[in-house]
Amino acid sequence: MAKQHSGPRGSRRIYVPASTGMLRGLADSGELKPAGPVHTVTASLRREYPDVDVEDLEYTAFADAGLASLPLLVGHLPRRVVISADVPDERVTEHGEGTGADFDGSVKLKRVAAIHVDDADAAVEIAEALGDPEAADLDAVEAHVLDWYAPTELQDLLATLNAGTA
Repeated sequence: MAKQHSGPRGSRRIYVPASTGMLRGLADSGELKPAGPVHTVTASLRREYPDVDVEDLEYTAFADAGLASLPLLVGHLPRRVVISADVPDERVTEHGEGTGADFDGSVKLKRVAAIHVDDADAAVEIAEALGDPEAADLDAVEAHVLDWYAPTELQDLLATLNAGTA
């Protein structure tokens, strides 16, 4: 079985649904308090898909975080944001099913492994989904791949998003 991504021993990778406003807060304060559940590879997910590679399970948790970011975008730039971070395992409490988990505390910038943000092309589908959630075409939203940014690129990413060129 492949090893799950992790940082130091006793940590696990979580995927935090976020907005561009939350990214600004992370840049300003050096930490981010999740607005709700985070997503991770849970024991429930492993039981449900015992023969699936861990990278595919991680993608499932990541994709769930991307969808969970949609309600956070109201009043913000219509781009999904997911922050991948390696946090102490004892601060994560898994939900009974799926990829959801509660995280106790704030994610420190030094624990962020990557920042993922939709590109400008996704904004149309996301704006439509936010405008009418009942008629939202989530397949169209999910068809967009979130771009990857290193934590060291956070200030440049925010500047580009503010300029409307990303």
